[in-house]
Amino acid sequence: MNIPILLLTIIFAFWLHYEIAKSNKQDKLRNQSFWRKEKQANSARRRDISNLDYITVALDRLPLKDHEDDTINSYRDTIVKLADQKIVNLTGLTNTELKFQYGAANLELLAEYDSNYTKLVSILHIWGERLYNRGNVSDAIAVLEYAVSCYTDAVKTYRLLAAIYKEQNTPDKINHLIDIIPNTKMLRKDAFLRELKQQKDC
Repeated sequence: MNIPILLLTIIFAFWLHYEIAKSNKQDKLRNQSFWRKEKQANSARRRDISNLDYITVALDRLPLKDHEDDTINSYRDTIVKLADQKIVNLTGLTNTELKFQYGAANLELLAEYDSNYTKLVSILHIWGERLYNRGNVSDAIAVLEYAVSCYTDAVKTYRLLAAIYKEQNTPDKINHLIDIIPNTKMLRKDAFLRELKQQKDC
């Protein structure tokens, strides 16, 4: 015997109401948990941050000579200015986690240092990319390899450098990129490692 459509509608309505109520309850619990942790984090005492893994920009490893391309010079100048700033990679840590670990009073400084890191690896990539596109391959390699030495998590940097290695008939250098990636904070590392291995072998 077929179940009347009205009964099915009533059953569905009850089920939908239950799921919505359950979802709302879970959201409320998550919010309560978040604000409880945030309150605790805001009370965390300041800790010493002098021993963080700060990055010192090694300007002697980068091509600093003037270029006919003003954009390339502007990228260089930005990196030179960053060399005087404190830089640290805090990718993957939320503000709440930073406050827990280092104290709420250090949050503003840590955000600044992390922002400097993001700026560093971003500028290094577009600097290297522009050098490469302008035919200055050796300088492009130097800049991109330096970005890798800073454990950048920018997939595009590794991808471009691997492509240059292939063009230069030095595919074995891709092995170094493969070794570096597990130590980065890159997302979906395994998939990208497979991509690089295929690129090296093809």
